[in-house]
Amino acid sequence: MKKLNFFFGFLVLSVLLSACLKDEEGDREKLVELTIYAETGYGGSVLSDIWTEPLVFSDSEDTDKRLLVDIITEGIDFDYERGYEYVFKAKKVWMKEPPQDVSSVKYVLEELISREKVITEDREEEMELLISAETVQFIPRYPVEYEEIDGGQVPKIYDALRARKVDSSHWMAIPEIEGFEFEPGYEYVVKVRKHTQAEPYAMHYQFLELVSKTEES
Repeated sequence: MKKLNFFFGFLVLSVLLSACLKDEEGDREKLVELTIYAETGYGGSVLSDIWTEPLVFSDSEDTDKRLLVDIITEGIDFDYERGYEYVFKAKKVWMKEPPQDVSSVKYVLEELISREKVITEDREEEMELLISAETVQFIPRYPVEYEEIDGGQVPKIYDALRARKVDSSHWMAIPEIEGFEFEPGYEYVVKVRKHTQAEPYAMHYQFLELVSKTEES
């Protein structure tokens, strides 16, 4: 009887060890809810110097908001509209051997759970912006703007202001601040008013006051 118990114990242990080794050898997966937020962010791929407007997302396991950049995402073929928040049922996959220059975590979107209009009223916000001395190249995505070059239509690239709120570390690419004249080589602190329109979604900045202008050495 003792030998039989020992045999079954050894068998169970072997199965558990085999399962653990299998998990270690392959990718690990977990079902999560993935939220895509109503406003886009600013940034770009590590492989490019051109800024764009990545989607901002979080998942039910990691609720920190982050940019959907250099992350493999399967099944993301839906018509995103700013002003709406989307929740998806998704498979979160920790890849044991991810491709180079991408996150080791990928997402597979399986089902749209909800789509909700969360920006429902126009709003205004006054803030101080720090504007760096050099511009960045920027391609807007929502909507994409095109220009004709050599007989073909290509996405329009702006020389945008590299700016951030003075109390924030998150940089933005702003194609224009209405009423503001930028001179390369100078760092600015300016007061602006941010206008957000709910329907259809639109956003722009209006210059209010020059706080400082400093020549970069």
